[in-house]
Parts: sequence; structure tokens; C-alpha cells
Amino acid sequence: NINALQKSNVDVQLNKSNALPPWLPSFVTAALGGLLFGSDIGSSSSVVRILGESVSDFGSLDSIQLGQLASSSLLGAMIASASLIKIGDKQLGRKTELITASLLFTLGTILEYFAPTFSLELIGRAIYGLGIGTAMHVAPLYIAETSPSDIRGKLVSLKEAAIVGGIVLGYATGVAFSGDSNW
Repeated sequence: NINALQKSNVDVQLNKSNALPPWLPSFVTAALGGLLFGSDIGSSSSVVRILGESVSDFGSLDSIQLGQLASSSLLGAMIASASLIKIGDKQLGRKTELITASLLFTLGTILEYFAPTFSLELIGRAIYGLGIGTAMHVAPLYIAETSPSDIRGKLVSLKEAAIVGGIVLGYATGVAFSGDSNW
């Protein structure tokens, strides 16, 4: 019986050491919002440059339309962030905000992809932006509350690094699709 108990304890310790840290899924979930925000910044720059040089499915876009395309997600982000200052913590809660952000990201992306008109493209970008603003409002707080105190600051900073990584990823994707190696 003692050998079986010792073997059981060793198995439990091995399983604990091979398991993911309990804070990791929460961190990755929240940091993905930063990665998506960064990739939107980087890819939008590339898309605006590419569309400014060619004709899109929406025809030839003038500088006003290109500006609207680039800034509509930021408008959505600003609206969401400003709105959540009042209602986010008190009425929604962090988990609900993260779920809402992911739904807005998904809905905005689908609408952007299938948009038959330029107006619907802008609406899709604005909805995606609402997701950005929601995620950027809640992510630092959620990470700080779900991570161990000894690495809390590091994880919040890594979320910021995810934004920068997303920007680089967005620019790299733009280069890959443009056929031009000029960043």
C-alpha cells in the first residue's frame, strides 16, 4: 500500500508539472485581443496602400474613402472604450466583456469579408473596432486579476508586446499579398 501511495503521489506531481499554468489560458485569451488590434493596424496600412494603387471590388477609391477605410475601426474602438468606462466594470464584468469582444471581432470580420458594398465594409470595420475597444478596455484588468502577483506586470507588458507583434504580422501579411517587398 505504501508503494502504491508513493507511486500515486509521483503521478500527481508529474501531472502537475506537465500541466499548463492555470493563468496561461486567461492570459492568452486576453492577449489575443492585443494581437488582433496590432494586426489591424499593420494590415490596414498595407491595404490602404495597395487599394490606393489599384482598383478594388468597390471600384477606384479616393483619398477620403481610403481614410474612412483606415479609420473606421479606430472610431469603433474609441466608441467602445468610452462607453465601457461607465458600464464595463459595474454592469458587464470582465468575462462578459471578453466574450463580447470576441463576438464583435468575429462579426466584424465576417461582415468585412462578405461586404458587397463599401458602406457595409465600413460598418464591418466599425464593428471590428468595437471589438478592439472592448478588448483593450478589459484585457489589462483581466490579465492582472487572473495572474500570479510575481508575474502580473510582466504579463500585462506582454499583452502590449502582442500589439506590437500584431503590427509586424499585419505589415508582413501586407508585403506577402502585395507582391512588393517595400515596407
